[in-house]
Amino acid sequence: MPDSHAASLTLEDREQDTRIAQFVLLCGNLVWIILGTFFAALALFLALQEQLPLSQRLPWFGVVIVLTILRTVLLRYWYREPTTQQNVNRRIVVATLFATTMASLFGLLAYLAVSENNPLTSLLVVMVLTGMVASATASVSHLLPMYVLYIFPLMLPVAYRLSGFDQAGYHWIAGLILLYLVVCLGTSRSIRASIMHSINVRYDNLDLLDDVRREKQRAEVALTREEQANHAKSKFLAAASHDLRQPLHSLRLFTATLELQTRDTKHKTLVSQIDSSVKSLEDLFNALLDISKLDAGTFTVDKQHAYLDILLSQIEGEFKPLAEEKQLEFHVELEDHVVYTDVLLLERLLRNLASNAIRYTDSGGVSITTAIEDDHVVVKVCDTGVGIPGEDQARIFEEFVQLGNAERDRNQGIGLGLSIVKRLSVLLGVDVAVESTPVKGSVFSVTLPLGDPEQSRFTPSHDPARSELGDSLFVLVIDDEEEACLAVEGLLETWGCIVMTATSGDAAITQLEEIGEVPDVLLSDYRLREGETGGVVIQRIREHLNKTIPAIILTGDIAPDRLQDIKALGYPMLHKPCEPEALRRLLAFATSSASTNTATQT
Repeated sequence: MPDSHAASLTLEDREQDTRIAQFVLLCGNLVWIILGTFFAALALFLALQEQLPLSQRLPWFGVVIVLTILRTVLLRYWYREPTTQQNVNRRIVVATLFATTMASLFGLLAYLAVSENNPLTSLLVVMVLTGMVASATASVSHLLPMYVLYIFPLMLPVAYRLSGFDQAGYHWIAGLILLYLVVCLGTSRSIRASIMHSINVRYDNLDLLDDVRREKQRAEVALTREEQANHAKSKFLAAASHDLRQPLHSLRLFTATLELQTRDTKHKTLVSQIDSSVKSLEDLFNALLDISKLDAGTFTVDKQHAYLDILLSQIEGEFKPLAEEKQLEFHVELEDHVVYTDVLLLERLLRNLASNAIRYTDSGGVSITTAIEDDHVVVKVCDTGVGIPGEDQARIFEEFVQLGNAERDRNQGIGLGLSIVKRLSVLLGVDVAVESTPVKGSVFSVTLPLGDPEQSRFTPSHDPARSELGDSLFVLVIDDEEEACLAVEGLLETWGCIVMTATSGDAAITQLEEIGEVPDVLLSDYRLREGETGGVVIQRIREHLNKTIPAIILTGDIAPDRLQDIKALGYPMLHKPCEPEALRRLLAFATSSASTNTATQT
């Protein structure tokens, strides 16, 4: 039978739900009650043929048959139509009326059938009625009004009849019938309590399930909103990265160009200070962007087998001059260990540790060592700096935490380096540990899984031996931002390059046709106007000139799908704002690689 459960909002709702459960349980028993009652009536109809005339038994049995048919039809209807809070009380009343009427019929027959002169017949009648009471106690006890209105009309007439006989034994039987009814009422109370407890537990569980479902729905809504927020955040970061990196990239190149062209000592110092401020702004922007990208989940992990010494040699080349400016020793232990990790993310992690070590070390030095321990490579960044108290060693990985820098000196960074290290370590699935003693220094350890040398495919982005640009290198620069074109042009011309700039592929091809020259290197922004990309422009120029010209992609994008598209092109890539020296090395590497390939083909 269908059973609907609405969330119990009020006590009245709960009571109605309980009554629905009681009625559903009754309907489950009614089939057997109807059958049992009918066969009991049939048995009495046949057994009392000598005690009662057919003129009394037949009408009685006819009424029983009619009631049985009506109850059966009604039961089928109740099974077909759901029981609700609106109709449950009415259905219980109807069921009670049928039960009371049937019990009254049996009580009337018993009153007529028992006889002082026929004790066996009387005993048979009493046994049938007591059996019907026992059956009702087991199946109807949970509906107390129905139960009471069933057993008393059933048994009281026969008890009253027996109490009027002259023989004392019948009086005892009448008394025992009354005692039996009292016992049945007590038994029904225990049965009713057990059934009601089960019903209440069931609805408590349903209420709990409803709460769980609602919490799940709220969690799903919150998760959906979070995903939408992350998606929106990723789109914002991608747009902000591209739009903010462009002017910062141009500013960095302009200051680098100005520094190379300035000969006056006073002005050179001023330009150096401007460049230092721009570098601080760039570091701040990159740190905040890295934090946002890590929180938004826009970094993708691309693990590979790579030689660690190649990565560490690049870090040594970048940070050794910074250490020497502070008169610090900077030593990197280069061993041919192979690790399995994302090289670019690991480089970010180690660069932050190295930068942090140099920043907080005023005397002595910084060293990076490697060692194999239990199928892992442990990289240690050691310094002789100020050290970290034990109670603060966990706190230093939080955002904007800087020990001993209450005045927020920007020369000491902004307190995001170790926070980025922590996030990157989680992303890479590696352990970062710290051991430190105040005044004596700190050791940061990064534990990496060993890699397979035979599967190594990581190669350095440049060859240090080929870091010089050739004379009169012809570079074609494509960027839809004129300011960016001017910044790159000024810097390259300072290095002795011949530079031609264009804001689109069509403009570049038109200018090349006019001068009739072939550039040595193509340097293109990735995202251009009207949906054009650097990859498409480079391919068009190569096809137009029928020559595979070395190419470099510059980009301010951070969107994972766009970075994957750039990676698929196979060109070297620099992120805006780029280090001038990194651009210089990459130009030198690209042109020297092209020369080597040409000589090999010849």
